[in-house]
Amino acid sequence: MAFEVVQLAEGCYHLQSGANVGVLVQGDQALVIDAGLDDDLGKRIKRTLESLGVRLGALILTHGHADHFGGAAYLRRVLPPFPVYAPHLEAAFISNPALEGIMLSAGAAPIDQLKGKFTLAQPCPVDHLLEVGRLGLLGIDVEIVPLAGHSPNQIGVRYGNILFSADAFLPIPTLQKYPVQFTVHMGQALETLERLNALEGVLFAPGHGTHLTDARETIAANGAALRRVIETTAAQLRAAPANDGTLTQQVCAALGDRLPNAVSYGLARAAVQAALVYLYEQGQAEITAGGAWRLK
Repeated sequence: MAFEVVQLAEGCYHLQSGANVGVLVQGDQALVIDAGLDDDLGKRIKRTLESLGVRLGALILTHGHADHFGGAAYLRRVLPPFPVYAPHLEAAFISNPALEGIMLSAGAAPIDQLKGKFTLAQPCPVDHLLEVGRLGLLGIDVEIVPLAGHSPNQIGVRYGNILFSADAFLPIPTLQKYPVQFTVHMGQALETLERLNALEGVLFAPGHGTHLTDARETIAANGAALRRVIETTAAQLRAAPANDGTLTQQVCAALGDRLPNAVSYGLARAAVQAALVYLYEQGQAEITAGGAWRLK
């Protein structure tokens, strides 16, 4: 699938495909935001930059998930040197992609099914760690915006009234297809959605799906999806204490997530664990010495 190159403003592009990419142009250079899943996506980015008559001057990676940085290693191999920027912690996953499989395997060495391209990208060294706030690169002024929740230290990139919002929210059809969405911290994810919903006059350029001039419906749907996971987890605990593995199966069955493979299970288990942490932080749940969770 080729990119649909959507011009959002003068010198500002949203490359829309399976995983979207942002491009900000200044003169003959481009600041690229995210790099897609693999070499194929890297090649498409390269061709798009060539069609725009610009070279890659700097790359910002919003978070350490394979579908957002997997093409970076290819770009580093085939293009003249350019710096890579990423937020701390996310940079560790980008530089050491095996960490994603380890995380999905609950800290153990991952099985083969957790070593596919969607969970084990090629490593890309990160040259500079990003902090929240204003940043000037290539003569382009942007703002690094905190968007934690989906990933521990995910960031967005704001350029004027345009916000490249990474995976802070997902398209409604994706929520319907995968009702238990991967999330590492439910409280932070909900807070991020609240902050985004309060923004006025912003055009959102998300990591998946099309750009949105009004994202309120989509943001509300994402918040509702997270709350359903939390509420369903609490309901299962209300019936009987259980460990996180049993709860994952129960919650996914209740919400219609089929868990077709090991990756789906690992992603869903992380989300259910995040719901348990949320209930714990709210003083509603606790874990017993035997590893079972229960409501207080």
